[in-house]
Amino acid sequence: MSTIPTRLYQTLVELVGLPSTSGHEEQVRTYLEKRLAGLNLLSQVDVVGNLIAALPGQGRPVLLNAHMDRVPPGLAHTPVLRDGILYSDGATNLGADDAAGIAIILELLTRLVEERLPHPPLVVVFTVEEEVGLRGASAFDPTPWDVNEGIVFDNAFEAGMVVSQGAMYIAFDIEIHGRTGHPGKDLSQTVNALEIFHTARYPHGSLNNDQTRILLGHVTAGSARNAVPASVHIEGELRSFEPSESRQRYMQAIQQGFEEAARQFGGSVKITFAPHCTSYVVDENEPLLQLYREVLASRNEKLLLRPTFIGSDTAAFRPRVKTFTISTGVVDEHSLSEHVPLEPLGIVVEDVLKVLKLHQSHRG
Repeated sequence: MSTIPTRLYQTLVELVGLPSTSGHEEQVRTYLEKRLAGLNLLSQVDVVGNLIAALPGQGRPVLLNAHMDRVPPGLAHTPVLRDGILYSDGATNLGADDAAGIAIILELLTRLVEERLPHPPLVVVFTVEEEVGLRGASAFDPTPWDVNEGIVFDNAFEAGMVVSQGAMYIAFDIEIHGRTGHPGKDLSQTVNALEIFHTARYPHGSLNNDQTRILLGHVTAGSARNAVPASVHIEGELRSFEPSESRQRYMQAIQQGFEEAARQFGGSVKITFAPHCTSYVVDENEPLLQLYREVLASRNEKLLLRPTFIGSDTAAFRPRVKTFTISTGVVDEHSLSEHVPLEPLGIVVEDVLKVLKLHQSHRG
C-alpha cells in the first residue's frame, strides 16, 4: 500500500486550486510568497516575474527550481485522490506540471527550517513562462547569487530519473496567403491557401532514427464555409538532438517546401523560426549529480539517466548554472488525464535532503 506524504499532498491540492497559465502566474506567486514568509524567508520578484528566495547555509550555494506556469486551460480545481495517485477533476489539466516540482521544493525548505537539517546556501527560483519558451529561466541572472550548480524539478520520466540530454527546441510559424472569392463564381482569380498547405512537401514526424521530431501542432484557416480560404496560419515546432548543420537543413527544407507550393498556386508564404532553447548534455561527473548517485546507491538504487525531447528550465540555466532535471513522474501532462503518483514525490524529497547534507559536509 502506498504511503502518501501528507503535507506535500496538501500543498499540491492548494497549488492546483489556483489558476496559473503562462503570463498569469500571480496567484501562485502570492501563495508562494506567503509560504516562504511563514518560514521566515525573504523573497523578491525580478523584472520578468520570477520569485527568488535564499536560505542561508554553509558551503557553496545550490539552486533549486520549479516553474509556476502551466499550459491552458490551467484552471483552479479540486483534484481527485485515488489509490495514492492525484488526478484532475476532469474539467482541466491537473497542473502537476509543475506544481509537483513546486511542492517538492516547499517540502524541502520546510523540513530544512523546521528540523534544522544541515544544508548549503540555497537559491530558490520559481520561474514564469516556462511553457512558452523558458522565458523566466532565460532572464534569471545567477551572478548576484554566486550560484553555479543546481537541481530543476520538472516532469520527464518516472520520479527520480535524471535527464541526461535535452533537445534543441525551435518554434516556427507559417503564414500562407492566397486570394479569396465566392466558391460559386469564377475561381480563376482566387488562390486557395489551404491548397498551398496540402501541396507543400516538408519534413515532419520522427526523423533520422528519432533524433529529430517536427510537428505541426495548430492550424487555423479561412473565414467562412462559403469563401475560398485566403489565409492559413500554422504553428509548428522542431525538437532535435542533431547538430546545428542538420537543424539548418530541416528549416531550409520547411521553407523551400512551402515557398514552392505558394509559387505553384500564385500565393505567398512567410515563415519565422524562433529558437526557445539550445540542446545540452549533462556530464555524469558533475559534482552535484555524483552526490545524487551516491545517495541513490546508499539505498541500493542506480542513477537512471535518459535523454528527452521535453523542455525544462535546465536548458535555459545551462551553461551559466550547471543544473540537471530530476523528474517528478507526472503522467499525461498537458492533458485532461494528467496525474501524478504521490509516494515517489516523498522519496525524491528524502533523497534530495541527503544530497544537500552531503553537499554541505563535503564543501562546508
